[in-house]
Amino acid sequence: MEFWKINGNGNDFITIETLACPMKTEELSALARRLCRRRASIGADGLLVVEPSAGANFKMRLFNADGSEGEMCGNGARCIARFAYERGIAPAEMTFETLAGTMRATVEGRFVEIDLGEYSFADGWADRELSMDGAAFRSSFLWVGVPHLVLFGRDDLSRDDKVRIGRAFRNSLDLFPQGTNVSFARPVDRHEVEAVTYERGVEDLTDSCGTGCTAVALASSLLFGMGSPIEVHNPGGTNRISFERTDELSFRARLGGNTSVVTKGEVGPDA
Repeated sequence: MEFWKINGNGNDFITIETLACPMKTEELSALARRLCRRRASIGADGLLVVEPSAGANFKMRLFNADGSEGEMCGNGARCIARFAYERGIAPAEMTFETLAGTMRATVEGRFVEIDLGEYSFADGWADRELSMDGAAFRSSFLWVGVPHLVLFGRDDLSRDDKVRIGRAFRNSLDLFPQGTNVSFARPVDRHEVEAVTYERGVEDLTDSCGTGCTAVALASSLLFGMGSPIEVHNPGGTNRISFERTDELSFRARLGGNTSVVTKGEVGPDA
């Protein structure tokens, strides 16, 4: 099986296509668990799969490192768009299906921008105080294809603190019945924010999270009056979120950033 290893600002994925020979969901889930093991296999945050689509250029499937299937992933969407373009599966301006709806992408060399569509805080909340393990936060919660909790107000947390608190919120099923991703954010100026995300399914902090960057940017605009575009600096690099406000609690957003094709190869039988 041929694969490409691609990352979006350090958020890394094993990417394959099954256009001629689709695989069952349980097979892809098991494959993700095997291939995403770091040190023991290829290693990645997740597995991206290109499948046939009747209404778009292709269908995107995302399986996290633990084998769970995700609805959407911003950096993953950017990576799979570059893969599809360079493999001749789709043109530079393309559409593809996801479990969160149809996405539009534009590929310009390494830079890929995704039109994420419209999102609203009305289905979550814009500004609420939350506490966990003695730490208080100003928070926002919304769905950006997947659920995202954004936390502001604590710049003194260590990596271990963020993992512990992120895991605790992720598993707070009374608040988040389907679990949630958790982003820790700090505004830098009117157009820049620093953030890191604890990702559901990866169950750890990741170097970058595209939908997390989008949630952080929209929450920062709502809470602090920050304007478009906003650059969100993750440990692995920077994503640019451009947006327009469509009503008091809703935005239309685009996510852009660089992608890197790290390697191409074949999966070995021992992997």
